[in-house]
This record gives sequence, C-alpha cells and structure tokens, in this order.
Amino acid sequence: MIHSKNTDFTMLNQLCLFFLLLVLTSCSENNSGKLKDLDNIRSKSSYQQKKKIVPLDPWKDSLLAIYNQDSVDFKFQFIESDSNRFFFHEFNYVESAMWCLTDSNNHTYKHQFARFNIDSTNVKNNFYNWFDKEFCKRNLAVRIYNRLNIFPKNIFFVCTNQSIHVIKSDDKIDPLKWIKFIQRTEKKLKFIYICHQVKNKEALWYTFEQNKLNLIPAQ
Repeated sequence: MIHSKNTDFTMLNQLCLFFLLLVLTSCSENNSGKLKDLDNIRSKSSYQQKKKIVPLDPWKDSLLAIYNQDSVDFKFQFIESDSNRFFFHEFNYVESAMWCLTDSNNHTYKHQFARFNIDSTNVKNNFYNWFDKEFCKRNLAVRIYNRLNIFPKNIFFVCTNQSIHVIKSDDKIDPLKWIKFIQRTEKKLKFIYICHQVKNKEALWYTFEQNKLNLIPAQ
C-alpha cells in the first residue's frame, strides 16, 4: 500500500504531540508533588564517629601518681599549675611550685611549697619571713604558737629542716595525709613547725612524734 505524503505528515504530527503531552504530564506531577525526603533516600549506616580521648599530659600523670600513692591516697583527679607569683619565689630554693588540685568529690586545694638544701637554720629564717609577710603584717598580734584566727579559710602549713609547705582550701584539710605526703617525698626529714587552722576557728600548733600530731599548749 502506498501512503500519501499528507497522511505521513499527519501521523508524524500526532506522534510529536503525544510525546510532548507525555513530557508535560511528567513535569507537572513532579512539580505538584512533595519533595522527597533525602534522609529517607540515603542509605542508613550504623557507623558512629568515635569521640577523641585526650590523655593527660605526662607530667600531670606523674604528679597525680605521687599524690595518690597508696600510703597517702588523696584521690586527686585533676592538677593544674597556678601561675600566680608567690612569696617563695624570693627565696634561694632548690624547687618551688604551686599546684591547684581537685579530688573526686570536687574539693579543691592549693598546695604551695619550696624545697631547700638541708639546713634547718636557713629554712627557719625563710619560714619566719614568709610567716611575717603572710600573717603578721595584717595582724601585729599574730605570733608563732599563738592561738588566733589567722586566715579566712582552712589552712595547714609545715616547716621542716628542708621545706615549707602551705595548703589552703575552702574544704576540710586532713593534716595527717599531708604529713604522710611530705614524709614520702622527702628524706632525712625533721618537722620544725606544724600549724592547722579550721575555717573560723583558732590556729593550733603541733609537734609530730611517734606518728602522731601532738597539740602544743596555748602560749
């Protein structure tokens, strides 16, 4: 059968119109419909990014181990260096530092200390200078062995034949633990002055003999 040119042209027009309508219908459905949720399209994964564990600085680890040794057992968890300048820097010391320590109960203690060559006379003179500047200049009535309120917080300080230690805190201080700590970290040790004042109470002075703190009578 032979088709005329007009017939072929008509069929071609119909096919073009059909495809045009098909394309328009498809676009209309996509535009009128809701956008698909990309989260539903993405493949689900059970992978979760691991949190980075930041280790303690090695020097902090070492210091905490010294404070938390079994015989002392402070249970300190955090330690930071206190950069404030303090009076011990004026002494001719071998070692000096101030640490801010926090225990498992979130109690914070400032431990300030200086270690010297073993010489009880030199250390005592340094202790007198520190004591005078710390307490006597604020209250002329303060003297060694006096039972006065000398500090607004809890305080415990020790003078040995080779060191001076000062511990300050808003929280309760355990003197025997600090005595043990000093004993474990210094050799050939002799205690010269020991003082402990609980907040809002009088300062009490002690000797340390036979592993006991012995209260010195009021003077």
